[in-house]
Amino acid sequence: MFGPVVIDAPADQNQQVLHKIAALVGLPEFVKSAELTDPAQIDALPPHVFADVVGRKFPCHTKAATWLAQLYFLTGRHLYPTKQAAKIQARISNAADWWSIGSQTKQAAQKWETKQNTVEGELPDEAYALVVDHEGQKLRQWPLTNQANVKAAAAALYRNRTKLPYDWRLAASRRILSKVAQTQSTDIEPVVYEYLVKAAGRGSTTPQYAGEAIARRMLMIPLKDLATKVGAAKLARAVSNMKGIPATDEMVKLARLVDRLDREQGFYPYYDEAGLEMPEEIFFQLTEKKAQAFRDGHFALQTGTIIPLEAIATLNLAKVADVLGASFSKAVTAEDSLDIDVEKFARVASTLPRGDAQLLEKALASAGLRFETPKLEDAIA
Repeated sequence: MFGPVVIDAPADQNQQVLHKIAALVGLPEFVKSAELTDPAQIDALPPHVFADVVGRKFPCHTKAATWLAQLYFLTGRHLYPTKQAAKIQARISNAADWWSIGSQTKQAAQKWETKQNTVEGELPDEAYALVVDHEGQKLRQWPLTNQANVKAAAAALYRNRTKLPYDWRLAASRRILSKVAQTQSTDIEPVVYEYLVKAAGRGSTTPQYAGEAIARRMLMIPLKDLATKVGAAKLARAVSNMKGIPATDEMVKLARLVDRLDREQGFYPYYDEAGLEMPEEIFFQLTEKKAQAFRDGHFALQTGTIIPLEAIATLNLAKVADVLGASFSKAVTAEDSLDIDVEKFARVASTLPRGDAQLLEKALASAGLRFETPKLEDAIA
């Protein structure tokens, strides 16, 4: 079964797409006056003049062809995997700069995006992925009227994620995922779908991982803004000391705080340039399924320390009993043997008062148990 066909200028034989481009964006004079390239000439062009080299789509061998390549690509960008689409866009942008029409193609692309999202003006707000009030005007982005639009909206949100505030990303991703379920869209690229899940808050994290991420931001804050630097340090410490895996509403609040910090400090450009984690990548790194598996395999002490269950199975109980007493040892021993009952141990240990929990940590160390607080990357490996 063949997939959707990507239409570029040479393939637009009846010029339906060209008429749509002309109606929504308008054609610059150098495009209007350009002669149509004969299909035979297109076949003879070398591969490097095509933005899509493998598919031989979107030729950029002339100024007019390059401008058209940009607009035609926008109509079919969602049909490409994200990384491939980015490479094609980069080639078109480079060609536009070569022909000295970079600013014109960018303006046309922006106009296309705006017009494309308002052309279906009769649609209700709920038919769009993003509906927000911005600078006194209602902004509606990315219609969700069919499977193709849903896929295009998902790709557009992923592509523009670093430019939008967290609350916008949160709302848009939740709407898109809702439409994915309704339309049974199954062809969204895995990396895009995984991002949508995180952006929608359908995941979890560990306090230690989140605290470390906030601490890294604290180090980035200049000393001249000492109050903010101290506040970030306090937030990092408070998050690190949270007991267990935080609830979703708590993590959304924390994500908003980090997003505000990133925007006030100008950190958000580093999401792409330096690999700085976005708030949703910090607080919702574990998907729900993985988070539950993480919960099932660990338990937390009142100190906030998270201990893997498998580490308890081989524990020398006698050394722990020397610290916490025989009553603790009896409470965590299996009924039919003298072995540790791991589930009992987790249940009893997680309810110990903070002072006793600190003693237990020392006892575990004296028993030879060398464990590190599990990292999120270990849980999702």
